[in-house]
Amino acid sequence: MKKFRNDFIVPILVLGLICLLCTWAVAVTFHITDPEIQRMNLERAQAARLEVLPEADEFIAFDIELPHGVTDGFRAANGVGYVFQTYAPGYAGIVPVIVGLDSEGKIAGIRMLSNQETRGIGDRVEDPAYLALFYGLTGPDGVDTISGATVTVDALKHALRHAIAAFELVRDI
Repeated sequence: MKKFRNDFIVPILVLGLICLLCTWAVAVTFHITDPEIQRMNLERAQAARLEVLPEADEFIAFDIELPHGVTDGFRAANGVGYVFQTYAPGYAGIVPVIVGLDSEGKIAGIRMLSNQETRGIGDRVEDPAYLALFYGLTGPDGVDTISGATVTVDALKHALRHAIAAFELVRDI
């Protein structure tokens, strides 16, 4: 019986105690770091919105159901435009995009977010010179596709269409 306790019960109790302590340490670490992580995420989101609509002073979130493909929408408090976070399916997964539209619905800025598109091919869509081709347009049509990155460019164009559809929905609010 003593051998059973020493060879079986004691190791189980020791491992259980180690697991309990590790779980407690992870929970405490999460509790301490979560507010800072949330603050940093809000700052990054605000910086991304300002990047695509730099004339805005602050952003007011829409409290309505936005069209398919739009996850977030904001109106600039000073009336210079709108910012929408959109997405569309790409070659290797979802392609998330932040789109700034001026008060007339023209594309003012685009920022591609982290995605899984093929490096060296699909990520050519993120080139600022290419994205600038869309600026001032009221839609993505008329901008050529990048050879080899057709699916990713189509995803970007669909994401832009989603943002324009959201603009049509909220512009009179």
